[in-house]
Amino acid sequence: MTETRKKPGPHPQEAQILALIAQGLNNAAIAERLFCGPRAVRKVRENNDLPPASRNSWRLPHPKEKEIRRLLTEDLTDAEIHRCTGASPETIATRRKELCISRAPMPKPKARPHPREAEILVELRAGGTNNGIARKLGVDKVAVGRIRGDHRIPNTYERKRAEQPTLEQRWQELARTVTGGHAEWTGKRSTPSNTPILRHLGSWYSPAAIAFRMRTGREPHGQVRAECDFPQCVAPACVEDEPGRQALRWHLRALQGLGPVPNTCPGSHDQAVDGRLDASLHAYCEGCKRDKARAKQQARTTT
Repeated sequence: MTETRKKPGPHPQEAQILALIAQGLNNAAIAERLFCGPRAVRKVRENNDLPPASRNSWRLPHPKEKEIRRLLTEDLTDAEIHRCTGASPETIATRRKELCISRAPMPKPKARPHPREAEILVELRAGGTNNGIARKLGVDKVAVGRIRGDHRIPNTYERKRAEQPTLEQRWQELARTVTGGHAEWTGKRSTPSNTPILRHLGSWYSPAAIAFRMRTGREPHGQVRAECDFPQCVAPACVEDEPGRQALRWHLRALQGLGPVPNTCPGSHDQAVDGRLDASLHAYCEGCKRDKARAKQQARTTT
């Protein structure tokens, strides 16, 4: 004879469980309220053909919900809100996300003074370098650099750079005035063209271009050369850039009464744009010269 098991009866709190299920509470919230197990709540759902509820479908408000939200709007950090309300970091993070409030920046800790800061300052004000002071005092060069920045003491390189003469002063040191108002360059020259050059603070410059800026106060356009008979002259009154040089030559051509220049060249280039004059005041077309150079370059690359 087989023993038949009795069918379990309804849960003693089934009516209360069903009432809370109707309110939309999940199993964990109902179990917390009625002090019963979540499995018992799930069994009641199954017996009554009720769908399971999401674990995140309901959340009890925090006892200090209003205070947490107020402190979040005041840009307090999570740690400060935790100390004031006792809420967990997860709860604070959830409220911060709901209110679309970004995390408050952490205050930067104030650096402690270096134990040998006074000695480092003496060496810095005496003109020492970071590496030199670090070797002399046996300290970290990063700490020396931080102290230099805190007290705004320029490093040796910046101080020496500020003490260097200007580009115009260097030009005046190396340009020697000769008879006739011309200027001879006594500095370095490039090879093999023997063109005057000037090196200043790690860069190379054209002395003729410096002289042009000294006279006109603007940057030159194109190559700057002297229009006088003195070889490689760098006098400000003698040098011209490409537009100034062409304007001077057109003026001299008009004074000498030379014939007019056609409006177009044999290559159909507009001479108002591409027309040029050489040193002997003969007209030539810059467009044709440019086309010949381009054709020569293409022939060189194809062969």
